[in-house]
Amino acid sequence: MKKLLVLFTSLFVFVATAQVDRSNQPTPGPAPIVQVKEPQQFKLKNGLTVMVVENRKLPQVSASLTLDNPPILEGIKAGLSQLTSSMLGKGSKKIAKDSFYDEVDFMGGNISISTSGAFAQSLTRYFERTFQMMADAALNPKFTEEEFTKERDVIIDGLKSAEKDVTTAARRVESLLAYGGSHPYGEYITSGTVNNIKLADVQRFYDFRFRPNNAYLVVVGDIDMETVKPLVKKFFGKWKPNPVASSPIPEVKNPRATQIDFVNMPNAVQSEVVVQSTTTLAKKDADYFAVLMANSILGGGGEARLFLNLREDKGYTYGSYSSIGNNKRTASRFRATASVRNEVTDSAVVELLSEIKRIRTDLVSDSELKKAKAKYVGSFVRSLENPATIARFALEIATENLDGDFYKNYLDNINAVTAENVRTVAQKYFNVDQARVIVTGKGVDVLDNLEKVSFNGKTLPVQYYDKYGVTIDRPRKKAIAGGVTAAQVLKTFIEKTGVNTVDDLTSLKLTYEGNFMQMNVVVEEFYSSDNVKQVFSVGGNAMMSSVVSETSAYIKQGPNQMDMPKLIHDDLKKTLGVLPEIGILNSEEAVLEGIETINDTEVYVVNVPGTGVRYTNYYSVDTGLRIKESTLTNFNGQMQTNNTNYSDYKELSGLLMPGKKSFDLGGQEISLTLDKVELNPELK
Repeated sequence: MKKLLVLFTSLFVFVATAQVDRSNQPTPGPAPIVQVKEPQQFKLKNGLTVMVVENRKLPQVSASLTLDNPPILEGIKAGLSQLTSSMLGKGSKKIAKDSFYDEVDFMGGNISISTSGAFAQSLTRYFERTFQMMADAALNPKFTEEEFTKERDVIIDGLKSAEKDVTTAARRVESLLAYGGSHPYGEYITSGTVNNIKLADVQRFYDFRFRPNNAYLVVVGDIDMETVKPLVKKFFGKWKPNPVASSPIPEVKNPRATQIDFVNMPNAVQSEVVVQSTTTLAKKDADYFAVLMANSILGGGGEARLFLNLREDKGYTYGSYSSIGNNKRTASRFRATASVRNEVTDSAVVELLSEIKRIRTDLVSDSELKKAKAKYVGSFVRSLENPATIARFALEIATENLDGDFYKNYLDNINAVTAENVRTVAQKYFNVDQARVIVTGKGVDVLDNLEKVSFNGKTLPVQYYDKYGVTIDRPRKKAIAGGVTAAQVLKTFIEKTGVNTVDDLTSLKLTYEGNFMQMNVVVEEFYSSDNVKQVFSVGGNAMMSSVVSETSAYIKQGPNQMDMPKLIHDDLKKTLGVLPEIGILNSEEAVLEGIETINDTEVYVVNVPGTGVRYTNYYSVDTGLRIKESTLTNFNGQMQTNNTNYSDYKELSGLLMPGKKSFDLGGQEISLTLDKVELNPELK
């Protein structure tokens, strides 16, 4: 029951994208002369700054309210701002939620409100009413116990759903280790902190944060200053100023020397690798434009060094990038990232560190610098086509303490950056000598090699954490007792299913059903000793099928058929059988790697080596049933990992089969339920 369709869909993507040549870029022309207009502005007595950008191209108007508040520590009530935001924009003290939604829908408008501001957009003829409703909902929210309980439960359910998500755990611990738990950017939300929040806390948080003192209202579109001014005074003039709640922001420090911080996620099928350090950079700083160029060259996209190295050259990942933030109030982060398969985790760490070191020591080439400049010039010029850009520029000048000519001189400052400037800022802001290499993954698979990684002639020390950033002991595999072998594990599973007790069983068909993007999904799986076929149907239409036999392996999508390379076909043949385990057992290649824990269940880990496809299956120590399988496929040097989870085994037609199976497709999880089991069906 391998995920061949998911696997082969990815392979089709590989074939399509492989045709694109990204190496040749158009020659950049001279930088255009840019005239940046200034929006009209006025300020209310309560401190609200208003900016108006008139644009008559379309009969629509938008209004954006931004609260430029400092970050605040929420402590034992972390999640308060999120919960408060979720309760805003649902009507007001004057308009019930359903009536509010119905009227906005009738006007074809859009209104959203959070603790950081508000947004409204509509056709010109409805703008006054839309603007009034936004102001009413923002300034007169109705916080009810019923809505509070509902939104609190939604947040808690979301936290539970993300409990085992590797990326979520990685981002959480990365922020915690960078800033510390007493910093607003380092704390994280848990079910416990959300349950600490009361309705009165929401009201209090709103009262002390939603104020006009540091607020900016930007109105853009088919409207003029004469119309905007009385509307703003009418609907926002009574908004009272007050001191905005804040909390001390602690100083942030990097480690004394580069170290590896490993976050153990036993269910991880690949490693999230991040090299990060904190730095102080504001948009107003003289180094800002050189930092943009340095980051663009290092990891700003598909043409940058990290991508070309870790993906195009090494084939470790789908993409590798870098980023650096800017913040006027506290430290920001420099990050170089990649998501890589377990086998190359240590190698990816070495390459990330090496590329960061190289841009700090060697001058970048003229061609790299020209491409980086052309990219930013093009992006800047295109952005000017949007009238909201002018308002955004004015907002940033006001909130980031920028010089009034910052954007008028933007392209000149970009083009003035030299290779020497790039190296200088890389040495200053890309701190590879005091960095945290945070790896989130499966410890028992990657630590042996990761602990051998050296940089600048020294082996990097490794510290171990759980998914919440709590220090733990080094993760280790459990010893296998009683002389258990891979063959015994496979035979136990076969016996548990009952296929060996059915006389004259030569083939098997399993039908699973589920939903994907609100459409019905049916997966039909045919198994026999010499043929395996899967058909994936959506909305009643067969979208894709795959066939593996002794002589061939291919996938069909409509009239198009793609044959699998021989290396892949040779390994796929190992799973031919009424059950894949029968074929694997007959291949005599399975190896019992050890005992691990997956979702609080101890499992035997059985690997089947291969050049084209490598299989790893996980069987419960207690029940003997397969609970997960993982395939690693090598298609022309590109590695693709696919995983399927199995649960709720049930008996149909005298056989015990997984009642549910789930896997990822296009970034979304598909969960399927077993509908029927057929013995000796006719293979069509």
